[in-house]
Amino acid sequence: MNYKFEETTDEKNGKYLIIKGCEDSCRQLVIPESDSNLVPVRIIGNHAFSSRDDLVEVAIPNSVHTILGFAFHNCGNLKKISLTDSVTEYLDGGTRQCESLEEIEVFLENGNNYIIRRILEDNDRRLTFRMHMPDGEALLVFPGFNYDFVENTMARTIQFAIEGTGYAYRECVKSDQIGFREYDNLFSKVSADDKGTAEMIAMARILAPYELSEDARIAYEKWLLEHALKSLTIAVDNAGTVSKGKAGTNTGANIGTFDDYLRDTEEHTAFYLERKLITKADARKLAHIAADRGITAIVSMLMDYAETDNDVEKSGDEGVTNRKDDNILELDF
Repeated sequence: MNYKFEETTDEKNGKYLIIKGCEDSCRQLVIPESDSNLVPVRIIGNHAFSSRDDLVEVAIPNSVHTILGFAFHNCGNLKKISLTDSVTEYLDGGTRQCESLEEIEVFLENGNNYIIRRILEDNDRRLTFRMHMPDGEALLVFPGFNYDFVENTMARTIQFAIEGTGYAYRECVKSDQIGFREYDNLFSKVSADDKGTAEMIAMARILAPYELSEDARIAYEKWLLEHALKSLTIAVDNAGTVSKGKAGTNTGANIGTFDDYLRDTEEHTAFYLERKLITKADARKLAHIAADRGITAIVSMLMDYAETDNDVEKSGDEGVTNRKDDNILELDF
């Protein structure tokens, strides 16, 4: 790759490089740790990769400690950024107006949450953070939010309100810790506000249950069970749109930030079936919907599930009562 560098020196870092851009077109940009002379890359420069439509993924090495202003600003197709917590300075606009950005993968080698908080502060869109820590992995979805400005004519002032739960979720991330319990306690609010994002949050926490309490797990599973038919109908409808005219050959498009966990609608459905988070009655209904869309692999999965001996097998403290009648499900709140 034909990178553009600027070499500089200071007392703290010695000789190092500021990367100013790349003259070649690329979908997956891997910023090098150093040049051919082993001079380390420490800084991503102002507007270094701004307004590029070719970038889809960016990997930033742990040699980088600073991302200057608008480094990736307005990269319309950028979906994922991978980096480490070596970044200790991130200036405004670094990832702003990246309308396709979905996932930030962070390797927390030093226990420094700074870069997580700064990227969240810089974006009001929904983002998923995959966090690799020495003792486990967390997958957290942060909802989006909007600022709404309202004129108070009586007081002759402009007031603003925050729409959505995204701001409250962002406040769970502090410089020295992430409040996982605080994060989980917000679920009742987002589930009333945005059911699509609520499903993503619940699935993510169950898939990577880092510091997930038993009470929170039960709450997430109850909600998924209650909304399983509606959620999976949306997934099947989306898959049907993708596979129109190709009956039985396409199980749907990737579902964004969960590509590594749930690569398509078949795996999305399997998430519910493997955890018994859908009743047999609802599975039969969904099978008919999938059959109408020509998604035969999902139809087979759902019918096999519906024909098993046991329905939902959650009871007692987990709040769901097992019933022999496939058409009746009692939730014990």
